[in-house]
Amino acid sequence: MSIKRVILANHSRLVLEALHRALDKSEHLEVVKEVINNEELPFAIQRLCPDWVIVSLPLPDPILSWISTLLQNDLSVRFIFFSDDYRNVKVKWQTVPEQDLSDLSLKEFIYILEKDLQQIG
Repeated sequence: MSIKRVILANHSRLVLEALHRALDKSEHLEVVKEVINNEELPFAIQRLCPDWVIVSLPLPDPILSWISTLLQNDLSVRFIFFSDDYRNVKVKWQTVPEQDLSDLSLKEFIYILEKDLQQIG
C-alpha cells in the first residue's frame, strides 16, 4: 500500500495537533503540510500534490470556487470537509459522489484515508 499525502487546512491549533498525531500513527499516511491561512491552500495543493486535503469549514467563496474547479479537473485529490462544529464530515472527489461520513470512529476515518473509497463499498 502506498503512502497517502495529506494536507490539513483551516483547523484550530488543537484540532491540527490532534489530527496530526492520529495520522502520524498510520504507516500509510503522511502529513505534508498544515495550512492555517486559507489563501495558501491552492498553492499548497498545486505544489505538494496531496492525495487528501482535510479542511474545516467555513472557507471564503473564492477558495471554495477554486476547490470546485479543481475537483472537476483533477482525479487525484480528495477532500474531507469538517463543519465548523466538527459534527459533520463530508468527502468529495471527482470519481465518487459526495458522501456524509459524520458517524465514523477515528479508526474508520483513518481506514478511509488509507484506502480508496471505491475499495470500501
